[in-house]
Amino acid sequence: MKTSNKNMQIMTTAFILISFLNNAFGQETSSTAIAQPSTSAQQMTTAALALLQSLSEEQQNEIIYEFTPANRTNWSNVPLFVHKRPGLRLASLTNTQRQAVHELLRASLSSQGYQKITGIMRLDSIHGARSLAELDKNGPAEDDRIYVREEAESFGSGNYVIAIFGNFNLKGDWGWVIQGHHMGANFTVSEGRTGFTPLFLGATPLILEDGVLAGWSAMSHEVTRGYELMQSLDSEQRDIAIEDTSSPNNLPAGVGLKDNIAKNQGLQAASMSPQQMRLLKILVEEYVRNSDFDAAEAQLTAIENAGWENLWFEWRGQIDNVKDPLFYRVQGERILIELVQRPNHIHTIVRDPTNDYGEYWLGQILNEEYSSADRFEAAIETYEMMKRDL
Repeated sequence: MKTSNKNMQIMTTAFILISFLNNAFGQETSSTAIAQPSTSAQQMTTAALALLQSLSEEQQNEIIYEFTPANRTNWSNVPLFVHKRPGLRLASLTNTQRQAVHELLRASLSSQGYQKITGIMRLDSIHGARSLAELDKNGPAEDDRIYVREEAESFGSGNYVIAIFGNFNLKGDWGWVIQGHHMGANFTVSEGRTGFTPLFLGATPLILEDGVLAGWSAMSHEVTRGYELMQSLDSEQRDIAIEDTSSPNNLPAGVGLKDNIAKNQGLQAASMSPQQMRLLKILVEEYVRNSDFDAAEAQLTAIENAGWENLWFEWRGQIDNVKDPLFYRVQGERILIELVQRPNHIHTIVRDPTNDYGEYWLGQILNEEYSSADRFEAAIETYEMMKRDL
């Protein structure tokens, strides 16, 4: 459900935000005051307000939703054609408005996280163009694949959707999401704290194999970091870490599967050598440091407090070739990381089992509920909406 009286909210927000930022984040207004370091929450709030102020009244009505569990968990990694999203499509925005979206992305992410997310969006445009070229070359789709062209047309950086949840106020509880094919990035701000989970990132192809960008990858380290840790294990450790010699097709705790987090399985980090523990930390930081500095440091501190030795590393699949189908999971009280790789195609997800969507801070429990039937029911309607914006 969308919020009501949004324009009044925007005007009120603009009026109180200067006071909010100065007081809530400890900044002084005196011209002689020493500037205080910025915070992730401050950056994100300022950038979100600038985006809202760049929008028309109609666009504001499309982007702002109530800060409810049902709204916040309505996201997916599938193409736009398959799953209707709340919010504004990037293709419907002006260049100035899209620049404001990127300012919000940069305020919410580290430089590596920003490059990954924008790389995934760019890669989807490449994937879409190639898919359409292949369809044009081979003629129309067969009757039993009527949605092939529509699905291909729903790829591309213009088909990512942004939504903002809640009101800016002195308490500061709000969130936002940007989502589309192979990406669902959820952010929470609560009383000056910032959270970045759940975060879904994926890529196909993982590595471009031809053209002027041959060799480029939007996600270059996620597979290799896990593979390096696996290769460092001795035979006894591998026997414990490897749960299956075949890998799953999907992420067990992926989109809509928040409550499907399995019990700890595999090799406990307490059994690792110092060098193996170092590789485990490098792997975890590859994911956590996609977020901006405050959120990343807070998450790493939470993991540290729960004990690095209490993490578990699980592997499924073969171990002889880094390009083979594989799956790994890193799991603990304050972090869950999963990666599944198919041929030149990966999916990843990062969750905080204690604080996904900031639920621990907010005193809420958010259940992810959706179905494939719901996705496909909205597919045709979404496609028609997409064509109107082209």
